[in-house]
Amino acid sequence: MRKIVSSIDIGCDTIKLVIGEFIEGKLHILSANKVNSSGIENGKVTDIEKLSGAIKSAVSAASCTIGIDIKKSILGVNMQNAKLIKATGLIDIRNDEYIINGTDIEEVIKKSASGLIDEGFVLLGVIPIRFILDDERVTKDPKGMKSTHLGVQSIVITTPKDYISSIMKAASDSGLKIVDIIPNALGDYYSFKDVDLDNEAGAIINIGHERTSISIFNRGILANNKTYKIGGENIIRDIAFLNKIDFKASKEIYRDIALGSVELANLHEVRKVVSLDQVEIELNQYDVSSIAESRIEEILNLAKKQINILTKKEISYIIVTGGLTELKDFNLTMEKVLGKGSRVGSLNILGARDNSYASAIGILKYFEEKTALRGIVFSIFKDSEIEKMNNKDNKISGNTSLLGKVFGYFFDS
Repeated sequence: MRKIVSSIDIGCDTIKLVIGEFIEGKLHILSANKVNSSGIENGKVTDIEKLSGAIKSAVSAASCTIGIDIKKSILGVNMQNAKLIKATGLIDIRNDEYIINGTDIEEVIKKSASGLIDEGFVLLGVIPIRFILDDERVTKDPKGMKSTHLGVQSIVITTPKDYISSIMKAASDSGLKIVDIIPNALGDYYSFKDVDLDNEAGAIINIGHERTSISIFNRGILANNKTYKIGGENIIRDIAFLNKIDFKASKEIYRDIALGSVELANLHEVRKVVSLDQVEIELNQYDVSSIAESRIEEILNLAKKQINILTKKEISYIIVTGGLTELKDFNLTMEKVLGKGSRVGSLNILGARDNSYASAIGILKYFEEKTALRGIVFSIFKDSEIEKMNNKDNKISGNTSLLGKVFGYFFDS
């Protein structure tokens, strides 16, 4: 059975929609599309109708790429004002053989979240840390094991209800069905997850358009998170303010000649622009990059201080990702502020190497692990849909077996 899934990351500047297929446990990107966002500011929905239209545009672009209508997706959401709660759960195994199955795992995970959701909040996710069987046996995957009881230690994540409700309404109005909701912070980790990271404590910094998110992970488990309002957009506003030009012109200058460090900037790389006073002025790469570097230093210094607040553990790694890291020479300023032990997260995956896709790609990987733990095989396409796609000669890479039916949704509102 083929497993094709999609994820949508709704940012303030762009909406990213990624479609991937898992073949023998490895993710293959079939489509990665990005469209301008609208109706969302500072992580909050300000206009449901505009946001719905933007989501519809993203879905349409992805559908054109893959040759079939996309109707379902996993939704990635920010963790602004979210709460992380340590929890436990315990159930009896009721089948005659006392063999633990995916249903039992799902039940004990849900039970660990029972009674922990404050008024005005909704459940965003439950991350199992470890499962406990009879005789205090501990495992990360108890499926198929024998035990009369099943316990779990978990991290319960809740988030304000109004944020989820509005973003879900926008998705629904666009015609897109959300099959699960996953924090972007988990997507950030799973984009770069490996054996070393799973055995260490570290931080992942995601610098977006309007917000920067700092997530602390301990042995692969999300331990803490903080989001604050500063991002790549601030550089564009700085360029506009200091040179007295409008935002649109500043954005073009930023995209054209700005570097993330002045170290290799060229004084003779010049662009002409009309100021707000209707006077033609010249901006050179060195001055523009100096503005960018200054703001990047501020963002990373804030993140550095926040890491020390969020954890007292010794940090083994700092990975920086997000759209701003695509700015040329960003790494030079990053190493100056965070040290040689830091690195820019590299998406080494064909079809979506742009770091702005990090959350969306990691969400797909996390979802695959989540469904595998529960013994579920999931795909966004039905048999009839894959047949339609094949009849149009729009082949998707992989084997030729037909897709199974959708097994249901994983978000319980």
